[in-house]
Amino acid sequence: MPSKRIEGKRAIVTGASSGIGAAIAKRFAAEGASVWTAGGSNAEGLKATLDACTAEGVNAGGKCYDLSDSNNAAAVIKEGADFLGGLDIFVSCAGARNHKPMTDFSADDVDFLFEVNAKSPFRASIEAAKIMKAQKSGRILIIGSIHAMIGIENNALYCTTKAANHNMTRALATELGPHGIRVNCLAPGTTETDRVKKIHDSRPGYADSKLVNISVKRFASSEEMAGIAIFLVSDENDFMNGAIVTSDGGATAV
Repeated sequence: MPSKRIEGKRAIVTGASSGIGAAIAKRFAAEGASVWTAGGSNAEGLKATLDACTAEGVNAGGKCYDLSDSNNAAAVIKEGADFLGGLDIFVSCAGARNHKPMTDFSADDVDFLFEVNAKSPFRASIEAAKIMKAQKSGRILIIGSIHAMIGIENNALYCTTKAANHNMTRALATELGPHGIRVNCLAPGTTETDRVKKIHDSRPGYADSKLVNISVKRFASSEEMAGIAIFLVSDENDFMNGAIVTSDGGATAV
C-alpha cells in the first residue's frame, strides 16, 4: 500500500468549510491529492480548510458557492477542474437541514433543501462524469445519511432529500461503471461536528437520548468519516461500485 493513498490525484470537495467536508479535504491533501474546496456561506471556515491543505504541500484552492441555486453546482466542477488541470475525484458533501413538523414546511423550505441536498449533487455529478468519461476513470463519492434509511420525526424533508442521494448513487454507478468510474455513498450516523455539538449543548439531555440507540455509546468524529472516505476513493477499492456504506456506531443495526 502506498504511503499516500491518492498521491497525484485531483479532487473537488463540496461542503468543505466545516465538519465532514472540511475533514475530507484535509485528509485528501494529507494523502497527496491536489484539492479544490467548495464552501458555502462560511468563508472563514473555508480559509481555514485551505490553509490546512496548503500546509500539506499540495496545490489547493477554492471558493464559496451558493448551492441553494443548483445552477451553481456546475461551476464548482468547471472552475475546480480548471484550477486542478483535470479531475479524478469528486466528493459531494454540501448539505442543509430543516427541523420542523412536515406540515410546517413552506414551498421555499422544500425548494431550498432539494436544491442543496439533491439537485446540486446531481448537477455537479453530471459535470464530473463528463470529464471522467473522457479519461475513462474517476471516483464520485456522495455523502448521504442514515436518515435516508429510517424515518425521523420533524426531519421528513431532510430524510427525503438524502434518500435521493442514495438512489442517485446506485443509478450513477450502474451507468458510469462501464466507463471506469466508481460511484459510492457514505452514510454517516450522528457525527459531532461543531454545528452538531452546539445543538447538543443547547438542548440538555438531547445527546443522551440519541446515544440510547447507538450501541458503541458515542458519536463519530469528522476525521473518522474522512478515514472511510479516503478508502472509498482509493485505487485499492476499485471493485466497490454503487455501495451505500454505513458508519453509525450500530444505530441502524437493530
